Amino acid sequence: APGTCTPCRAMMKDTKFVLFLFASMLAKASGFGIIGPSELHSIHDISSSVAQHVAQHSTTIASATATTPAAANLLDLYKQVLAEHPLPTKMITGGTLAVVGDAIAQSQAKDEEYSKRRAFSFMAFDMCYRALQHVSFPVIVQQCQGQYIGGAIASIPLLASFFNNLGLDNPTYYYGAMEQTLASQLGIVPFMYYPVFYVLTAFVQGLSSEEAVIRAKETFIPLMKRNLLFWIPVQFIQFGYIEESLQIPFLAVCGLVWTFIISLFAGNAKKSYSDAEDDAALDNTNKITMEDIEEIENVIIRSASYKKVEEDVEEKELVVR
Repeated sequence: APGTCTPCRAMMKDTKFVLFLFASMLAKASGFGIIGPSELHSIHDISSSVAQHVAQHSTTIASATATTPAAANLLDLYKQVLAEHPLPTKMITGGTLAVVGDAIAQSQAKDEEYSKRRAFSFMAFDMCYRALQHVSFPVIVQQCQGQYIGGAIASIPLLASFFNNLGLDNPTYYYGAMEQTLASQLGIVPFMYYPVFYVLTAFVQGLSSEEAVIRAKETFIPLMKRNLLFWIPVQFIQFGYIEESLQIPFLAVCGLVWTFIISLFAGNAKKSYSDAEDDAALDNTNKITMEDIEEIENVIIRSASYKKVEEDVEEKELVVR
């Protein structure tokens, strides 16, 4: 607008760029068939209202960001939306990145078509899990302040001496970060994350209850091992070094990599179950039953009898000669 200060124009330009980028991502999702025209129209209305809000308060925003680089402005804009609408923002961030991660994983299979149901299952699951984290993380942080690990270390003099010599300014803080990490990985993940993952993805992908149970039995232990190796370091960084408002978005970004891993390993539930059935059928064809053994014995007996008859005939011919 005429008369708008340079920082304001820069901020509005950055805002338009963010909205354009977000719209482009949604257009890709629409191309995959995940988001329909009506949803896109609603999102367009929301984007327009955000742009108007930024324009109306451009003076205030400019005064706060006059000396901030463009990249910081984008982060500030995201943090502002996150502060005003924390739960929807976290869910949309997680769901969008989950679709991207699954799309990358599906692109590795050159001989298979893109599965919309599979992508939707990962998006729906990730959005539900971000909502669970939104509710559970404050409770975990409140209850796990380092008192358990700190007490255990203090009870072992040699271990206490070792940690004291590390020169940490506030070791209890890091004990708390580790407690919060373990509470999430050993509590929420095996008892809430994976049960919901298997039930929701099986439902969306059309598996029966029997197929869902077989899939869970085959993939849970390997996935849990990968989960601990990947997420314990990530969540320690999250609880220890990332500000609280950005913790779940940080996990959503890391979840892009994790979604790629889990999608490759346990993504196409139908295909996995079909492969399992083929393997089982192959195993059954390779098994030797008692009927097979009896049949082999009969063949051997018949062969021996034929050979005995042939020998008798040959002896008679020799006698005649």
